[in-house]
Amino acid sequence: MNLRPIFLSLKRNKFMTFVLVIQIAFTMGVLSSSVLVSTATLSEWNLPSGIPHEDIIRVSPEFFEQDRDVGQAIIDDVERVKQFPSVVSITPSAAVPFTAENVVNVYLETGEDAQGHQTVIFDADESIVSVLDLSLIEGRWINESDVIRGHADEVTENASIMMISQDMANVLFPESSAVGQTVWLSNQGDPVKIIGVYSNFMTGERLNGRGKSYHSFIRPQVKWAEGREPHYLIRMEPGVAENQLEDVVTLFYQERGRYINFPERLKRTQKRMYDGRGSRALTFLVISAVLLIITAIGITGLTAFQVNQRKKQIGTRRALGAKKSDIVKYFLTENSIITFFGLLIGLLLTFSLAFEISEQYGQNMLNLTVVLGTAALIWVINMVAVWFPAKRAANVAPAIVTRTA
Repeated sequence: MNLRPIFLSLKRNKFMTFVLVIQIAFTMGVLSSSVLVSTATLSEWNLPSGIPHEDIIRVSPEFFEQDRDVGQAIIDDVERVKQFPSVVSITPSAAVPFTAENVVNVYLETGEDAQGHQTVIFDADESIVSVLDLSLIEGRWINESDVIRGHADEVTENASIMMISQDMANVLFPESSAVGQTVWLSNQGDPVKIIGVYSNFMTGERLNGRGKSYHSFIRPQVKWAEGREPHYLIRMEPGVAENQLEDVVTLFYQERGRYINFPERLKRTQKRMYDGRGSRALTFLVISAVLLIITAIGITGLTAFQVNQRKKQIGTRRALGAKKSDIVKYFLTENSIITFFGLLIGLLLTFSLAFEISEQYGQNMLNLTVVLGTAALIWVINMVAVWFPAKRAANVAPAIVTRTA
């Protein structure tokens, strides 16, 4: 097929052609990015939490008055909850699984050029091991004598030892054991020694667009600020957490003058975090679907417009012996050229957006299968969109030449 008439036609309608090319490119970039985010979210949903989250309750108390003895309240809360028949274990903790709280950078060396590795630190006592039902991979557990307790303003030193998750250990020390290694919590801070490696559990880090799902440390310390206690993670016997949640929360209200934030099972915390990420992914997909429809309408409109403007030309070609299939092929080829350049620009946009997403997630998010699949989908939709006006063009009678002469 001679492409020169097609390019001349596109040049004559260069504004509309330009708009469609940009529209296709934008649709390609947004749709690909939406699918990449959705894929990341779905992959997160399929990862095991690593903990019995259906049996764990989280409670976050806070005093109305700032001068309350928070340290004594923590002791009283823990002892009171331990007496509840269905409670297996309880720990005060600065972070909660699935929420990406207490995010810090961990360094393998000090100095201004040191590179940090983002992670979540769980400041808790020795009971966190039983609450989260973790397994010891290497080294030893933290014990009661390791735990530093006190008001954050009064106890300025931090624990000099920590435990590390298996995934985090594999990243920081891929060729050696993590036990006995030293890390820093700031590039100018004090060294912290790793004493043990525990099984992975989900922190929520990646869900908030930072780091990896299983990257965490456990530091044996319980600190508090004025009027504010740490979170409490409470593991219940299997199958009773949902029915006894209210009874457990009531125990905390025995300490007057405070309110309770987020009294819920970790299963609910997990769902809420997933729903937030899923809603954003769904919004992107809806926007992408709208863009696909608008693009298809634009392609259909352009072709229909050109059919009306070029009836005499089409009739002349028919009079000179062009078949209906030749006319259809002409418009399909014209649309293919527009779509090709749109997808070419869209690929560049997709790679740029994928890089930004990868920076947020801490890993390479570029999936060529997704990108090429998106391009193929847009191509097919555009071909379908141009098919019907192209068929109508093919039905232009050769006699139209004499009627318009």
